[in-house]
Amino acid sequence: MLHHVVWWTLKDGVNGKSAREAAEYLVKLGMEKMNGKIDVLLSLELACRFASTTTQEVQILLHSTHADEKALAEYAGHPIHVEFASELKQYASSRQAIDYFV
Repeated sequence: MLHHVVWWTLKDGVNGKSAREAAEYLVKLGMEKMNGKIDVLLSLELACRFASTTTQEVQILLHSTHADEKALAEYAGHPIHVEFASELKQYASSRQAIDYFV
């Protein structure tokens, strides 16, 4: 199984939202749009609340699981994901990702 973890820092003031407001909006939007609607997406978690022990500047974290790299590529190109990613990009100032197998 392939785990896909992505985290973003967000800009303040986009569409009149603070970074915190944008994070809450995007987490809700992502879960509504993608969860259970993309076959190659085995699981999906989106978070915008982080423990004080977090060492990175981050406002949103996405953790998804996929059968393999082919499934991850299908997810990345799926129209629902592409639409969500386009929305998120306007708020993002940086993006980091890591993929690993278990």
